[in-house]
Amino acid sequence: WIWVGCRTLYKAHDLVDEWSAQCVAFGKKKPDCRVMALDLGELASVRAFAAEFVSSEARLDVLINNAGIFDMSGAYVRSKDGREQHLQSNFLAPALLSLLLLKKLSASGAETGDARVVFVSSKLHELCPGLDLDDMDFSSRAYGSQSAYASSKLAEVLFVRALDKRVRSKGVRALALHPGNIVTGVVRTLPKIVQFAYRVIMARILLTPEQGARCSLYCATRAEAVASDAVGPYFTSDCLEKLPSAFALDDAASERLWSWTLSELGIHDDI
Repeated sequence: WIWVGCRTLYKAHDLVDEWSAQCVAFGKKKPDCRVMALDLGELASVRAFAAEFVSSEARLDVLINNAGIFDMSGAYVRSKDGREQHLQSNFLAPALLSLLLLKKLSASGAETGDARVVFVSSKLHELCPGLDLDDMDFSSRAYGSQSAYASSKLAEVLFVRALDKRVRSKGVRALALHPGNIVTGVVRTLPKIVQFAYRVIMARILLTPEQGARCSLYCATRAEAVASDAVGPYFTSDCLEKLPSAFALDDAASERLWSWTLSELGIHDDI
């Protein structure tokens, strides 16, 4: 089974229909997919999705945390849980989902020795000069959407390193990647003329969504992706393993973030 968690359900159903049509065209079996609502802007939605999966499935081979936001409007927005939107959607929610599904990943890892958690991060994590765990929500410091986005992406890379250390012995690996610069709906909060220019001009320069998915698939399926001894390996859009920023390699910061994250999410460290 492929579980597709998505905030906008019709988009997920359209995607599954597209996959099915492609499989028919190539004479392949249609994928067995289940679509379920998953809104990273609401932690209750994450918990509901995880609970349904846990009650329905015996194991989980691969979890790809792909969804996220980059609000280019510059407005400070809080989630339904009162958290800064980039922090929650890009980091806290996928971290929560990963932790809630870890027992199912471990069940698969025990059987196959090859279960994986993949976080789609960003090269922009390099713009963040370290995390401020006392103000991850940017409540008392100057706010900029790019700074908040970069902070959330650095948090992903640091979290992956802490997670990978804890689950490798269970046959599970955690990986992070930069998918490349992709034509997406990231400019939807900007004026219509800017959106038009983006799609017309940048489409000639940026990767298509299909091209941008390449590294995610590589990390999820290829043996080479987990062949090195690197902790929480990080990959570029060319599917090449690379060191993340120096701040992302700070083991002490990684451990502090791990403790902070579990405390914020109300999860006991029994991994």
